[in-house]
Amino acid sequence: MNKPIRKNRKKHLRNLPRNSSGRTATVKMASYEAERNGKTKYYAAPTITFKGNSPSKSQSFKQALDAGEVYEFNKKKKAERFAAGSWKKGKDKRDAMKAYRLSKKSKQKLFNFA
Repeated sequence: MNKPIRKNRKKHLRNLPRNSSGRTATVKMASYEAERNGKTKYYAAPTITFKGNSPSKSQSFKQALDAGEVYEFNKKKKAERFAAGSWKKGKDKRDAMKAYRLSKKSKQKLFNFA
């Protein structure tokens, strides 16, 4: 079992072989929270996987950990932003961060009405 990646996370994710496959959605991520050694740690991990031209399949946290694709963070916001797409470059990153901000705003509005 591999350890979560703590350093050079963006560089590692950008250099995965599946990101150069030519597909439009190569990495869809989710953020997770867990307590280790009395401290809360936050993780981001891919939720889909594929090999070559095969169709994409869902991927569990444990499978992502075994594949060496789990990224560890100390802060929840950083894990959420990374999972949303802060690791991307250029227009893809701008679009991903815009969608992230809009989703955060809509969640905030829901809580304000309660």
